[in-house]
Amino acid sequence: MTTFYILILAFFILLAAMVIVPVFFGAPWHPLSDENIEQIIIFADLQPGEKFYDLGSGDGRVLIAATRDKCAYGIGVEIDPIKVWLSRCFVKAAELSKKIKIHRGTIYDFDVSEADVIYLYLTRQALDRLFPEILDRVKPSARIVCYRFCIRNMEPAKVNEDKNLFLYRVNKSRSVNEYS
Repeated sequence: MTTFYILILAFFILLAAMVIVPVFFGAPWHPLSDENIEQIIIFADLQPGEKFYDLGSGDGRVLIAATRDKCAYGIGVEIDPIKVWLSRCFVKAAELSKKIKIHRGTIYDFDVSEADVIYLYLTRQALDRLFPEILDRVKPSARIVCYRFCIRNMEPAKVNEDKNLFLYRVNKSRSVNEYS
């Protein structure tokens, strides 16, 4: 019986770590509904063959939807090893291992130079730390989609009706339209 209680305690400690630890690295884990994921994929206007990057990919469900629904290639980066393992399991179960790669690492030094679309569901603090430095690492035609939080001092090219999705287009000089 003692072993059972230890396993229960370990489970809850692990669960707490999945929620609390990522707060210190960029964003808490907040799983999205299937409806929100569908809205994100439509809003991003993915085209067949494009590379969809999810920085802070969590359980990988956005990557799976983007890849399955739009024939894109998915690349995710996640700092939490438990979520990396979980998302890799989901990718394997969806039989998309050849089209989706999940990397364990930080969003701040991850190579995004091949991304056609970069999806971000991060806190304001994480976005502030990521921008504008990331603009030097993206290709000139990249699109950046942010959920819930807009990027400070940058004007989105498109905002959805609910005002919770923001699309930014990187121009040839590798900058985004800024507020004047």
